Amino acid sequence: MIADHLAIANTLRTWFPNVPSPDRPLLVALADALSTNNPSHLLAVIRSEGSIAAGFQRLDATRRQATKLLSDQPAAAGPIADIIAAAQQMLIAKEEALLRREHMLNQRPEQSFLTSPLAIIEANEYGIITRWNPAAERIFGWSANEAIGKNAIELLVPDVTREHVEAMVNALLSGQAANTRNANITKDGRIIICQWYNAVLHHPDGRVAGWISQTEDITDQIRAEEALRESQRRLDSLIRHLPGIAYRVRNDAKWTAEFMSEGTLAITGYPASDFLPSEGQMPRLSFGDLILPEDAAAIRESVHTALAQRRQFEITYRIRHANGGIRWLWERGAGVFDDDGNAIAIEGFITDVTAERQAAEEWQALNERIIAAQQAALRELSTPIVPISQGVIAMPLIGSIDSMRAQQIIETLLEGVNTTGAHIVILDVTGVPVVDTQVANTLLRSAQAVRLLGAEVLLTGIRPEVAQTIVGLGLDLSHIRTMASLQDGILYALGRQEKARPRSQRMV
Repeated sequence: MIADHLAIANTLRTWFPNVPSPDRPLLVALADALSTNNPSHLLAVIRSEGSIAAGFQRLDATRRQATKLLSDQPAAAGPIADIIAAAQQMLIAKEEALLRREHMLNQRPEQSFLTSPLAIIEANEYGIITRWNPAAERIFGWSANEAIGKNAIELLVPDVTREHVEAMVNALLSGQAANTRNANITKDGRIIICQWYNAVLHHPDGRVAGWISQTEDITDQIRAEEALRESQRRLDSLIRHLPGIAYRVRNDAKWTAEFMSEGTLAITGYPASDFLPSEGQMPRLSFGDLILPEDAAAIRESVHTALAQRRQFEITYRIRHANGGIRWLWERGAGVFDDDGNAIAIEGFITDVTAERQAAEEWQALNERIIAAQQAALRELSTPIVPISQGVIAMPLIGSIDSMRAQQIIETLLEGVNTTGAHIVILDVTGVPVVDTQVANTLLRSAQAVRLLGAEVLLTGIRPEVAQTIVGLGLDLSHIRTMASLQDGILYALGRQEKARPRSQRMV
């Protein structure tokens, strides 16, 4: 038999010069395999020419070509077919060994596959799901029996993102792995957002065999991120539109700013960036530099006391604006403390209260003027001077008399005498409910002061009980003329005036 194979091989070699160069290496290998009855000569050429499937095709083509070249020897077809078949069997055995080796190298621990919190999904080059772990069932709702054998895109991808996912899968099947984030659909119809970590699977010969993905549901994370972004947007918008300065400063000697809102410009005349460190450089300005020196010590003491007591502080102080003007500011803040209780920063808010301060000062001045006017009016009402006739005035006293009013009575009485040139002054106490030592002394002092100006004092309206009180106090009113009523006093005063006129004037 070997001799027959050798004869076939030698006959085949005679045809080599007539065979095209691309086909010659396999025919040479076939002749060697026939001569030695060893198909490995063929495998040496096949391995260098491409994949196993291509090798199968080349071997089959070589068999047909050799059989055709030796068509005049029908007995050669059998040995040629046998040696080709042996080479193909060896090729299959080698491929199986390679696949087993690849499986051993790429085998994932089954326990990890089953217990992974991430969905692990494998699909072949046609997109058909071949593996599906429990986490995939938990995330997407389908069991492994329901998912395996289904097209991954048709099962998991909603129409709105299908084009994007198909492009990603096509990239995977071309050997380009990329992680993606896209919408997916669950068994119960919910749309969720998943993060996909993708890898390409290969056959031993380098061909793409499919893809494997680890997937997690990040819907809640996305919503939380969106809520955080919206919250941050609202906070940024709020801070931008605050009519003041929101700030955070370090608790150091200069209270170095870490954050100052855009309202800084409107209040100080300087942009917030002037107070913030930049690229390792100290800030151009310190907010403390703007505070008037006479206010600085009180501010620092108030803040340090509040920090020591771990409470909020509220302070009002003045700064010098960039335009040179003075601004009144109101500030509320509190300390930020570390785990050991040390104040590491101060956060708070500053607003301009210059207008309110000016309005308060103007209101205070107006209020003081009003009070002064009211007091003057009350003085006039409480100590009225009533002209009776030329040289005669009356002061009816009503209500209680305290020390302040007593002084007003004397001052008003003297001013009235001086202004009118009165010679007779009537003090009527009909409306004074109680006459005590203070009231009596006021009357005596008033009478003495008026007498020093050359006028006479008449005291009217003394009721019996008042007279009894005066006697009981032991007061000497002998130098003061008293009368029962104001009317009696007026008649007396007018009579005195009439007598004092020259005769010629009385006859007119």
